[in-house]
Amino acid sequence: METYVIGDIHGAFRALQQVLERSPFRPGLDRLIQLGDVADGWPETPQCVELLLSVPNSIWLQGNHDWWAAEWLLHRLPRTTLDQFWYKQGGKATFNAYMLQPAEVGKRHFHDFFGKQLPYFEDESGNLYVHASYDPMLPITEQAPEDLIWSRTLWREHLAAVGYEECFIGHTSTWLENEIPCQRANVWNLDQGAGFQGRLSMMNVRTKEFVQSDVVQELYPGIKGR
Repeated sequence: METYVIGDIHGAFRALQQVLERSPFRPGLDRLIQLGDVADGWPETPQCVELLLSVPNSIWLQGNHDWWAAEWLLHRLPRTTLDQFWYKQGGKATFNAYMLQPAEVGKRHFHDFFGKQLPYFEDESGNLYVHASYDPMLPITEQAPEDLIWSRTLWREHLAAVGYEECFIGHTSTWLENEIPCQRANVWNLDQGAGFQGRLSMMNVRTKEFVQSDVVQELYPGIKGR
C-alpha cells in the first residue's frame, strides 16, 4: 500500500479528476489523505465531495473552509445571516452549489463527509498530516482545534515538526513563490493555489513523486475562484 496526499481543492472538481487520473494511485489498494479545504472557491464542492466519498481507504482532514461549510450545512442559515467573511472568501460558490442540489444532498454530505473529517492524522511511519499548523512544542493531542485549521506558524516560521518523520500541510498557499510541492525542514506544503490561479497537487508520501492539475482558472474559464 502506498499513501498519497492531496492539497486544498476549493471546489475544483475538474482539477481533482485530473490529479486522480494522472497519478498511479490505485483505488482500493492505496490510501488517500486529503489535507482539507475541499470547499469554497470554485463552483463544484458537492461534486468533489461525491468523488472523495467514492474513493476507498481515504482519510479527510478538516480545513477552515470545510468548517465554515459544515456550519452552514448543519444550520442552513439564510444568506442574510451567513458569516459574510466566509461568503466573500469562497463561501458564495459553496452556498450557490448546494442551493442547486436537493436538501438531502447537503444533509448527506454533512453526515457522511464534513462531519467525519479529522483534525489530524498520524500514520504508521511516524508522519503527521494536518490542514494548517500546530505548535511543535506541545503534544498534538493538546493543540487548540482552531490552530489546526487556521494557524500558519509552522510554515511561515520555517519550524520543524518535532517528534515526526515528516509533516504534510496545506492552508498556506505557495503558488506565487513555488508552483510545486515544497519542503521546509521536515514539513511539506501541498497547497499550490488551486483555490486561486494555481494548481492542485497530489503526491506519493514515500517517493515524493507528484502530479498536478492544469492551472485551475483555465479549467473554469470565465469563473472567478476565491
